[in-house]
Amino acid sequence: MQPLKSRPVEADDRTVDVNHDNQHPTQDMKLPGPLGVESSTLQHTKRSETGDPELCRCGTCGSMLVQPTDWALIGRTHWRVTLRCPNCEWSGTGVFAQEAVDRFDRDLDRGMRKLQSTLTRVSRACMEAEIECFAKALETELIVPFDF
Repeated sequence: MQPLKSRPVEADDRTVDVNHDNQHPTQDMKLPGPLGVESSTLQHTKRSETGDPELCRCGTCGSMLVQPTDWALIGRTHWRVTLRCPNCEWSGTGVFAQEAVDRFDRDLDRGMRKLQSTLTRVSRACMEAEIECFAKALETELIVPFDF
């Protein structure tokens, strides 16, 4: 039996050492004390224009597919967010300002719209191909009333 994939993709490679040290420019995110919770640190790439973390980009492999798995409001202006990269299986938790989380939310919405658009296009193409095959089968009398 032939394998489904000709070669494993990066996400399949369990031998890769997931090391977060000095692979990308990072910034330690620390929760200020006045919010009444312990400090939490997460290394993450920074957006060059704002200095805020780019939450959608993995700090380990650079993938733009990082997803939130859990989040909670901390104080009035910060969120504790647990992130996961589906490419390298990195995960981590950090506390981020509302502005960074809002940008991440917009990035996620943009990605969702892109996925929905692709799904619609692929579904339509598959349906058109099935209809074309069915019509040809009817024309060449490969399908007869007995088939139903």
